Amino acid sequence: MTAQNGEASLTASDITDSSALVHGLTAEEIRTLTAKCIEAKAAAYCPYSLFRVGSALLTHSGSYISGANVENASYPVGSCAERVAMGSAVFAGHRRGDFRAIAVATDAPEPSSPCGMCRQFLREFCGGTSRL
Repeated sequence: MTAQNGEASLTASDITDSSALVHGLTAEEIRTLTAKCIEAKAAAYCPYSLFRVGSALLTHSGSYISGANVENASYPVGSCAERVAMGSAVFAGHRRGDFRAIAVATDAPEPSSPCGMCRQFLREFCGGTSRL
């Protein structure tokens, strides 16, 4: 799921139980994921691109783990929000198969999906069952 802030493309009123079920989540889980990834975006360190990204994971146990992008002057050394969140989850003891969903928030007016590196990274831990 991708949520934008500013001109929000996903609002609380857009999330209904029937629309949430399409993703295998409850409306409350989607609202919480959305809020947590928007909140995480505020912690982004992006002095070069000024492109803030926040991400939130939902585990099968009901935990939410967030992350934000962290840039570096040496471009490839930076970390995307999705990988920061997943790294934090792994550090906290979560392993492959523990994740139900991941959400991403940016300031872009259109939805932004994870980069190829993040897709591969998420696949390692989520398999094909987690919702994005």
